[in-house]
Amino acid sequence: MGGFGSGRYGGTVTAEATASYVFPISSLRPFLGEEHRLSAITLFDEGKFSVAIRLDTSNSSAAFLELTHKTRDDRDGDRIMTDRIQLTWTTPTYGGRRWWFVCPRTGRLTAKLFLPLGGWHFWSRQAYRLGYACQRDDCFGRLQRRAAKLNRQLGGEGWSSWDDPPTKPKWMRWRTYERKYERWERVVEKANEECAVRAARLLKWI
Repeated sequence: MGGFGSGRYGGTVTAEATASYVFPISSLRPFLGEEHRLSAITLFDEGKFSVAIRLDTSNSSAAFLELTHKTRDDRDGDRIMTDRIQLTWTTPTYGGRRWWFVCPRTGRLTAKLFLPLGGWHFWSRQAYRLGYACQRDDCFGRLQRRAAKLNRQLGGEGWSSWDDPPTKPKWMRWRTYERKYERWERVVEKANEECAVRAARLLKWI
């Protein structure tokens, strides 16, 4: 299968540089608290690119999102892709549920899916190895390093999975894991907020 991300990867590129369309889990938040079956259309690029959405949360243990759209690969631009993306949730220490996409390529939990130029599928940032335009920002860099350190303490891979929720190591007590997880989650949220602000300023300038 051709297109972006189908073969070997080159150097790190950014979501902004690839004009990636971004689909965040937050856009589904109003429909994730109850049992829902719905269909809709979402538009990108000022309505030039449409994505058909089918969401089914009637069974919270088997919830899924189905996305149907054309590729962004000029060689196969008319090809229609349909991907079913599993939805799952974790329980923060302060209660409630936090929903995630399960990336179809990596199997990792992610809060955003990306479709860059040349791409065929909405995958996670890690699947496409997309960096951030603001990664060199001092504030973001500090937050990213801190999140990577906490991620590693939780049994994650550190830098390569700094914003992915790590699974509790078998040897770690639940109380310790929940305390560290909450700290990691707060840092990741701050890093994402900082990155969103910087990226918005960059895009506005461009």
